[in-house]
Amino acid sequence: MKALLADEAAMLGLTGLGLRTLQGLSTVASQDLLAACTDGRWTRRRGPRRSITPEIREAVFVVRKECEGRSRISMSAKHRLLHQYVAERLPDFPTEKVPCRDTLAAVWQEWFGPQGGRQRYLRSAAAAQEAGVQGRVMVHRPGQVLALDSTPLPVKLRESVFAEPVSATLTLGLDLSTHSVPAFRLTPQADQSVDVALLLRDVMLPLPMRPGWGEEMAWPYPGVPAEIVAEFAGHEVAALPFFTPETVTTDHGGSYKSHELVAAERELGCNVLPARALRPTDSSPSSARSPRSRRCCSSTFSDSPGRMSPTAEAIRKPTRR
Repeated sequence: MKALLADEAAMLGLTGLGLRTLQGLSTVASQDLLAACTDGRWTRRRGPRRSITPEIREAVFVVRKECEGRSRISMSAKHRLLHQYVAERLPDFPTEKVPCRDTLAAVWQEWFGPQGGRQRYLRSAAAAQEAGVQGRVMVHRPGQVLALDSTPLPVKLRESVFAEPVSATLTLGLDLSTHSVPAFRLTPQADQSVDVALLLRDVMLPLPMRPGWGEEMAWPYPGVPAEIVAEFAGHEVAALPFFTPETVTTDHGGSYKSHELVAAERELGCNVLPARALRPTDSSPSSARSPRSRRCCSSTFSDSPGRMSPTAEAIRKPTRR
Protein backbone atom coordinates (compact mmCIF):
# COMPACT_ATOMS: atom_id res chain seq x y z
CA MET A 1 0.00 0.00 0.00
CA LYS A 2 2.79 2.44 0.85
CA ALA A 3 4.59 1.60 -2.36
CA LEU A 4 1.63 2.77 -4.47
CA LEU A 5 1.75 6.21 -5.93
CA ALA A 6 -0.92 8.74 -4.93
CA ASP A 7 -2.55 8.71 -8.39
CA GLU A 8 -2.65 4.91 -8.49
CA ALA A 9 -4.15 4.70 -4.99
CA ALA A 10 -6.83 7.24 -5.95
CA MET A 11 -7.63 5.30 -9.13
CA LEU A 12 -8.08 2.09 -7.14
CA GLY A 13 -10.14 3.82 -4.44
CA LEU A 14 -7.58 3.11 -1.73
CA THR A 15 -6.78 6.68 -0.73
CA GLY A 16 -8.58 6.57 2.61
CA LEU A 17 -7.93 2.92 3.34
CA GLY A 18 -6.31 2.46 6.75
CA LEU A 19 -4.66 -0.36 8.66
CA ARG A 20 -7.75 -1.26 10.69
CA THR A 21 -9.89 -1.42 7.54
CA LEU A 22 -7.43 -3.85 6.00
CA GLN A 23 -7.41 -5.93 9.15
CA GLY A 24 -11.21 -6.04 9.12
CA LEU A 25 -11.34 -7.07 5.48
CA SER A 26 -8.81 -9.85 6.09
CA THR A 27 -11.21 -11.54 8.53
CA VAL A 28 -14.12 -11.61 6.05
CA ALA A 29 -14.75 -14.71 4.00
CA SER A 30 -14.21 -14.49 0.26
CA GLN A 31 -17.90 -14.87 -0.53
CA ASP A 32 -18.76 -11.91 1.73
CA LEU A 33 -16.24 -9.44 0.32
CA LEU A 34 -18.94 -7.65 -1.69
CA ALA A 35 -20.89 -6.85 1.47
CA ALA A 36 -17.68 -5.84 3.26
CA CYS A 37 -16.98 -3.16 0.65
CA THR A 38 -20.25 -1.29 1.35
CA ASP A 39 -18.61 1.28 3.63
CA GLY A 40 -19.50 4.36 1.63
CA ARG A 41 -16.33 4.73 -0.44
CA TRP A 42 -16.93 2.23 -3.25
CA THR A 43 -20.70 2.35 -3.46
CA ARG A 44 -22.56 4.93 -5.54
CA ARG A 45 -25.05 7.29 -4.05
CA ARG A 46 -28.69 6.41 -4.09
CA GLY A 47 -30.49 7.64 -7.16
CA PRO A 48 -33.67 9.70 -7.20
CA ARG A 49 -36.88 8.10 -5.99
CA ARG A 50 -38.85 6.57 -8.83
CA SER A 51 -42.17 7.58 -7.35
CA ILE A 52 -41.19 11.28 -7.39
CA THR A 53 -42.07 12.19 -10.95
CA PRO A 54 -41.97 15.78 -12.27
CA GLU A 55 -45.71 16.06 -11.64
CA ILE A 56 -45.36 14.91 -8.03
CA ARG A 57 -42.41 17.24 -7.52
CA GLU A 58 -44.50 20.16 -8.71
CA ALA A 59 -47.35 19.13 -6.42
CA VAL A 60 -45.04 18.84 -3.40
CA PHE A 61 -43.71 22.36 -3.85
CA VAL A 62 -47.23 23.71 -4.29
CA VAL A 63 -48.31 22.00 -1.06
CA ARG A 64 -45.30 23.45 0.77
CA LYS A 65 -46.17 26.93 -0.49
CA GLU A 66 -49.74 26.43 0.70
CA CYS A 67 -48.61 25.22 4.14
CA GLU A 68 -46.48 28.32 4.74
CA GLY A 69 -49.56 30.49 5.13
CA ARG A 70 -51.37 28.07 7.43
CA SER A 71 -50.94 26.88 10.95
CA ARG A 72 -48.75 23.88 11.53
CA ILE A 73 -50.35 20.70 10.16
CA SER A 74 -49.38 17.06 10.25
CA MET A 75 -47.78 15.07 7.45
CA SER A 76 -51.05 13.19 6.94
CA ALA A 77 -52.80 16.49 6.23
CA LYS A 78 -50.06 17.42 3.78
CA HIS A 79 -50.52 14.05 2.10
CA ARG A 80 -54.25 14.75 1.69
CA LEU A 81 -53.43 18.15 0.18
CA LEU A 82 -51.11 16.40 -2.24
CA HIS A 83 -53.91 14.05 -3.31
CA GLN A 84 -56.27 17.01 -3.64
CA TYR A 85 -53.88 18.93 -5.88
CA VAL A 86 -53.22 15.91 -8.09
CA ALA A 87 -56.93 15.17 -8.42
CA GLU A 88 -57.86 18.74 -9.36
CA ARG A 89 -54.90 19.94 -11.43
CA LEU A 90 -53.64 16.63 -12.85
CA PRO A 91 -56.78 14.60 -13.60
CA ASP A 92 -54.97 12.27 -16.03
CA PHE A 93 -52.32 11.31 -13.46
CA PRO A 94 -52.93 7.82 -11.99
CA THR A 95 -53.96 8.03 -8.35
CA GLU A 96 -52.11 4.85 -7.46
CA LYS A 97 -48.81 6.47 -8.48
CA VAL A 98 -49.11 9.17 -5.83
CA PRO A 99 -46.47 8.36 -3.16
CA CYS A 100 -47.64 7.21 0.22
CA ARG A 101 -47.47 9.21 3.41
CA ASP A 102 -44.15 7.68 4.55
CA THR A 103 -42.50 8.44 1.22
CA LEU A 104 -43.77 12.00 1.34
CA ALA A 105 -42.40 12.39 4.87
CA ALA A 106 -38.97 11.12 3.78
CA VAL A 107 -38.90 13.40 0.73
CA TRP A 108 -40.07 16.36 2.81
CA GLN A 109 -37.22 15.73 5.26
CA GLU A 110 -34.66 15.53 2.45
CA TRP A 111 -35.81 18.64 0.60
CA PHE A 112 -36.99 21.02 3.31
CA GLY A 113 -35.35 19.79 6.50
CA PRO A 114 -37.02 18.87 9.79
CA GLN A 115 -39.35 21.92 9.80
CA GLY A 116 -39.49 21.82 13.58
CA GLY A 117 -39.84 25.56 14.20
CA ARG A 118 -42.94 27.66 14.49
CA GLN A 119 -44.79 28.57 11.35
CA ARG A 120 -44.09 32.30 11.65
CA TYR A 121 -40.37 31.59 11.91
CA LEU A 122 -40.50 29.25 8.93
CA ARG A 123 -42.32 31.89 6.88
CA SER A 124 -39.77 34.59 7.71
CA ALA A 125 -36.90 32.21 6.98
CA ALA A 126 -38.44 31.32 3.61
CA ALA A 127 -38.91 35.01 2.80
CA ALA A 128 -35.28 35.71 3.70
CA GLN A 129 -34.14 32.85 1.50
CA GLU A 130 -36.17 34.16 -1.44
CA ALA A 131 -34.64 37.61 -0.90
CA GLY A 132 -31.15 36.13 -0.93
CA VAL A 133 -30.41 36.89 2.74
CA GLN A 134 -28.60 33.83 4.03
CA GLY A 135 -25.80 33.02 6.41
CA ARG A 136 -24.42 35.07 9.26
CA VAL A 137 -22.37 38.23 9.39
CA MET A 138 -19.02 37.53 11.04
CA VAL A 139 -17.93 40.65 12.93
CA HIS A 140 -14.15 40.77 13.43
CA ARG A 141 -13.19 44.48 13.50
CA PRO A 142 -14.53 47.68 15.08
CA GLY A 143 -16.87 49.71 12.91
CA GLN A 144 -17.86 46.78 10.72
CA VAL A 145 -21.45 46.58 12.04
CA LEU A 146 -23.24 49.32 13.96
CA ALA A 147 -26.58 48.36 15.50
CA LEU A 148 -29.17 51.02 16.24
CA ASP A 149 -31.99 50.63 18.72
CA SER A 150 -34.34 52.71 20.88
CA THR A 151 -35.75 52.13 24.33
CA PRO A 152 -37.89 54.23 26.71
CA LEU A 153 -35.76 56.09 29.22
CA PRO A 154 -36.81 55.36 32.82
CA VAL A 155 -36.26 59.02 33.76
CA LYS A 156 -38.50 62.06 33.34
CA LEU A 157 -36.82 65.07 31.74
CA ARG A 158 -37.51 68.80 31.93
CA GLU A 159 -36.53 71.29 29.26
CA SER A 160 -36.20 74.13 31.77
CA VAL A 161 -36.44 74.64 35.51
CA PHE A 162 -40.18 75.24 35.58
CA ALA A 163 -41.15 73.01 32.64
CA GLU A 164 -43.29 69.93 33.05
CA PRO A 165 -41.44 66.59 33.18
CA VAL A 166 -41.89 64.52 30.03
CA SER A 167 -40.92 61.04 28.97
CA ALA A 168 -37.89 60.49 26.75
CA THR A 169 -36.50 57.88 24.40
CA LEU A 170 -32.92 56.65 24.53
CA THR A 171 -31.52 55.99 21.05
CA LEU A 172 -28.13 54.33 21.05
CA GLY A 173 -25.66 52.84 18.63
CA LEU A 174 -23.75 49.71 19.58
CA ASP A 175 -20.55 48.55 17.94
CA LEU A 176 -20.94 44.79 17.66
CA SER A 177 -17.20 44.15 17.63
CA THR A 178 -16.29 45.88 20.90
CA HIS A 179 -19.82 46.04 22.40
CA SER A 180 -19.21 49.70 23.14
CA VAL A 181 -21.63 52.61 22.72
CA PRO A 182 -19.94 55.22 20.48
CA ALA A 183 -22.97 57.55 20.59
CA PHE A 184 -26.42 57.92 22.09
CA ARG A 185 -29.19 60.51 22.05
CA LEU A 186 -32.05 61.48 24.34
CA THR A 187 -35.22 62.54 22.54
CA PRO A 188 -38.36 63.93 24.21
CA GLN A 189 -41.30 61.61 23.58
CA ALA A 190 -40.57 59.39 20.54
CA ASP A 191 -37.53 59.52 18.30
CA GLN A 192 -37.75 60.57 14.65
CA SER A 193 -35.70 59.71 11.59
CA VAL A 194 -33.74 62.96 11.91
CA ASP A 195 -32.69 61.96 15.42
CA VAL A 196 -31.32 58.64 14.16
CA ALA A 197 -29.51 60.46 11.33
CA LEU A 198 -27.92 62.83 13.85
CA LEU A 199 -26.89 59.77 15.88
CA LEU A 200 -24.96 58.52 12.86
CA ARG A 201 -23.34 61.95 12.66
CA ASP A 202 -22.26 61.68 16.29
CA VAL A 203 -20.74 58.25 15.60
CA MET A 204 -18.61 59.67 12.78
CA LEU A 205 -17.41 62.86 14.52
CA PRO A 206 -14.88 63.00 17.39
CA LEU A 207 -16.21 64.08 20.77
CA PRO A 208 -14.69 67.37 21.99
CA MET A 209 -13.31 67.69 25.49
CA ARG A 210 -15.58 69.57 27.88
CA PRO A 211 -14.60 71.90 30.72
CA GLY A 212 -13.90 69.99 33.89
CA TRP A 213 -12.83 66.78 32.23
CA GLY A 214 -9.48 65.52 33.44
CA GLU A 215 -6.58 63.97 31.59
CA GLU A 216 -8.08 60.52 31.99
CA MET A 217 -10.84 61.59 29.57
CA ALA A 218 -8.41 62.72 26.85
CA TRP A 219 -7.52 60.73 23.74
CA PRO A 220 -5.25 57.90 25.00
CA TYR A 221 -5.09 55.58 22.03
CA PRO A 222 -1.61 54.50 20.88
CA GLY A 223 -0.83 54.47 17.18
CA VAL A 224 -2.69 57.72 16.45
CA PRO A 225 -1.21 60.62 18.42
CA ALA A 226 -3.59 63.03 20.08
CA GLU A 227 -2.02 65.97 18.23
CA ILE A 228 -2.92 64.50 14.85
CA VAL A 229 -6.50 63.81 15.94
CA ALA A 230 -6.81 67.31 17.43
CA GLU A 231 -5.47 68.86 14.23
CA PHE A 232 -7.97 66.85 12.20
CA ALA A 233 -10.94 67.74 14.41
CA GLY A 234 -9.94 71.32 15.19
CA HIS A 235 -10.24 70.83 18.95
CA GLU A 236 -9.02 68.57 21.73
CA VAL A 237 -10.64 65.16 21.38
CA ALA A 238 -12.06 63.01 24.17
CA ALA A 239 -11.42 59.29 24.58
CA LEU A 240 -14.33 58.08 22.46
CA PRO A 241 -13.76 56.20 19.20
CA PHE A 242 -15.30 57.58 16.01
CA PHE A 243 -15.64 55.83 12.68
CA THR A 244 -17.79 55.52 9.58
CA PRO A 245 -19.90 52.36 9.98
CA GLU A 246 -19.73 49.87 7.15
CA THR A 247 -23.05 48.16 7.93
CA VAL A 248 -26.02 49.50 9.89
CA THR A 249 -28.56 47.04 11.27
CA THR A 250 -31.92 48.19 12.62
CA ASP A 251 -35.35 46.86 13.41
CA HIS A 252 -38.54 47.66 11.51
CA GLY A 253 -39.54 50.80 13.43
CA GLY A 254 -40.97 53.73 11.53
CA SER A 255 -38.02 56.00 12.26
CA TYR A 256 -35.55 53.39 10.97
CA LYS A 257 -37.47 52.55 7.79
CA SER A 258 -38.02 56.13 6.66
CA HIS A 259 -36.79 57.04 3.19
CA GLU A 260 -34.79 59.99 4.53
CA LEU A 261 -32.74 57.85 6.91
CA VAL A 262 -32.15 55.12 4.34
CA ALA A 263 -31.03 57.75 1.82
CA ALA A 264 -28.65 59.23 4.40
CA GLU A 265 -27.17 55.80 5.12
CA ARG A 266 -26.71 55.18 1.41
CA GLU A 267 -25.04 58.57 1.04
CA LEU A 268 -22.57 57.68 3.79
CA GLY A 269 -21.74 54.43 2.03
CA CYS A 270 -23.31 52.19 4.69
CA ASN A 271 -24.87 48.85 3.93
CA VAL A 272 -28.38 48.64 5.41
CA LEU A 273 -29.05 45.28 7.07
CA PRO A 274 -32.62 45.18 8.43
CA ALA A 275 -33.50 42.56 11.00
CA ARG A 276 -35.58 39.58 10.00
CA ALA A 277 -39.27 39.88 10.76
CA LEU A 278 -40.53 38.11 13.88
CA ARG A 279 -36.98 37.67 15.18
CA PRO A 280 -36.64 39.67 18.43
CA THR A 281 -32.99 38.67 18.77
CA ASP A 282 -32.22 40.22 15.37
CA SER A 283 -33.95 43.52 16.06
CA SER A 284 -31.73 44.17 19.08
CA PRO A 285 -28.16 45.41 18.57
CA SER A 286 -26.61 42.15 19.71
CA SER A 287 -28.82 39.15 20.22
CA ALA A 288 -27.60 38.36 23.73
CA ARG A 289 -25.90 41.60 24.79
CA SER A 290 -28.31 44.24 23.51
CA PRO A 291 -30.85 44.01 26.36
CA ARG A 292 -27.91 43.98 28.75
CA SER A 293 -26.42 47.03 27.03
CA ARG A 294 -29.72 48.89 27.20
CA ARG A 295 -30.05 48.04 30.90
CA CYS A 296 -26.52 49.25 31.55
CA CYS A 297 -27.24 52.55 29.78
CA SER A 298 -30.55 52.92 31.62
CA SER A 299 -28.95 52.11 34.97
CA THR A 300 -26.69 55.14 34.49
CA PHE A 301 -29.69 57.29 35.37
CA SER A 302 -30.70 55.18 38.39
CA ASP A 303 -29.73 57.91 40.87
CA SER A 304 -31.39 60.73 38.93
CA PRO A 305 -34.19 62.66 40.71
CA GLY A 306 -36.69 62.01 37.93
CA ARG A 307 -36.30 58.25 37.78
CA MET A 308 -39.60 56.42 37.40
CA SER A 309 -40.36 53.55 39.77
CA PRO A 310 -42.74 50.68 39.01
CA THR A 311 -46.26 51.50 40.13
CA ALA A 312 -48.80 49.22 41.66
CA GLU A 313 -50.49 49.00 38.27
CA ALA A 314 -47.33 47.61 36.65
CA ILE A 315 -46.48 45.02 39.30
CA ARG A 316 -50.01 43.91 40.07
CA LYS A 317 -50.61 40.26 39.30
CA PRO A 318 -53.26 39.49 36.68
CA THR A 319 -56.61 38.55 38.15
CA ARG A 320 -58.07 35.14 37.46
CA ARG A 321 -61.44 34.84 35.82
